[in-house]
Amino acid sequence: MSGSTADVQTRYTNRQIHTIFCGLVLIMLLGTIDQAIVAPALAPIANELGGFDSVSWVVTAYLLTSTASTPVAGRLSDIHGRRSVVIAALVLFLAGSGVCGWAPDLNTLIVGRGIQGLGGGALMALPNTIVADILSPRERGRYQVYISGTYAVSSLAGPVLGGLLSGHYSWRWIFWINLPLIVIAAVLSWVTLSELSARRKQHRIDYLGSVLMVGSTVCLLLALTWGGRRFAWDGWPTMALLGGTLVLALLFVVWQERASEPLLPLSILHNRIIVVTSIGAVLITMVNIALSIYLPLYLQIGREQTVGEAGGMLTAPLFGVVLGSYLSGQYMRYSGKYKLPPLAGLAVAVPVLAIFAYGIAELPVAAIIALTFFQGVGIGASLPPMMVSSQNSVPASDIGIATAVHTFFRAVGGTIGVAVFSALVLHLLGPQVNLPGSGHGELATRLATTASTSTSSTVSHAFGVFFAACAATLALAWIALSNLQVIPFRATAARFEVTKDVGI
Repeated sequence: MSGSTADVQTRYTNRQIHTIFCGLVLIMLLGTIDQAIVAPALAPIANELGGFDSVSWVVTAYLLTSTASTPVAGRLSDIHGRRSVVIAALVLFLAGSGVCGWAPDLNTLIVGRGIQGLGGGALMALPNTIVADILSPRERGRYQVYISGTYAVSSLAGPVLGGLLSGHYSWRWIFWINLPLIVIAAVLSWVTLSELSARRKQHRIDYLGSVLMVGSTVCLLLALTWGGRRFAWDGWPTMALLGGTLVLALLFVVWQERASEPLLPLSILHNRIIVVTSIGAVLITMVNIALSIYLPLYLQIGREQTVGEAGGMLTAPLFGVVLGSYLSGQYMRYSGKYKLPPLAGLAVAVPVLAIFAYGIAELPVAAIIALTFFQGVGIGASLPPMMVSSQNSVPASDIGIATAVHTFFRAVGGTIGVAVFSALVLHLLGPQVNLPGSGHGELATRLATTASTSTSSTVSHAFGVFFAACAATLALAWIALSNLQVIPFRATAARFEVTKDVGI
């Protein structure tokens, strides 16, 4: 479509939208599945390459670079157009996957994972930005099932696929299998995103701001990853990292006030809707990620379920998340409002976790599965409205960075949740399960075996406190989102609002 055609068109046709979504689903799948697919392969990797003490960096390197690159990718897409940044991200992901598959030693594998993460952060953030480009806020509800469904599939398929490939073939196939998929995604993106390849008027990149934000993010994630495991929370390495986070973050804010074209415009930092949804994103993701780790762990050590049975039970809350996302999307589509779904959803999820906190030991396994489904529905109902309201609250030219900021806070929330809730559960179960330096998948496996020595009452108490803490965290999210400001939805997709700022 030419620029003149875009000037008179007011929306994409259903055929155009479905064609674009074919590429977006594959992009999202590539970006999200690589967070989960590696965990089952950590032991085979360590057996072949050595370095058991450092193998968790295979997970950590991807986490660091993907989270840190997300806001930068969002701003770059606002400057250079969506297609250009998506293709660049796929090239980085391809290069990282090739390095990982070839890696002759652990250090090379870790470097490759870092390169993968640079591309993966963009692949996780940009699809939601592109959805905002092609659909008005009200229309996005009917397509939320594709987005939430892709995340659910990656959460389920990642560990299963990683285990099958590393167990029956080689862990290297976890990375080699990406290569043809990346090529297909690049071709689809080049063809289907041609409408979004135009360059905006803004053309300068805030390099100093990018360095300060990435540095602050890396310091924070390292502090959360190492704190309480490799180093004590009050030890000087953890304190130094937290201090570095604060100093770099303050320098970043000061620089954004002076930069002519800032990476993160202060109008976004002062935007009340962005602030509220960012708080909600951190708190809800903290709980969602922690439950995905510790709910199956409780079923293993508290109910003597096998690893496969406990993992399979995660399908209930995952399907609940998909259904909740779909229902809230349909509500936004037909009502034109977005505040009710997250409040109603969290009002369902909090009582479920409260029931778990005070009586999960007495519940039949079937009842636990049913309740986790409703807990998933409640959390799922809160996710699309936060994203859509964030995008709807900024000028069309800033949708890329607004989406990336929301994605960034989700990622940080997941890291905070693992750090905080892991420290809580490990402390309550006792010193015999203190596991320094474990990756998330390895942590769950080793904790399941060592915690079996704990008494039943200790296990019940530890997980009761854990579920109560999750319920309290979601209650705080409900309070935050109750202050969410409601503004009318845009009538058109962002693509057609910024046409006048685009030069073809």
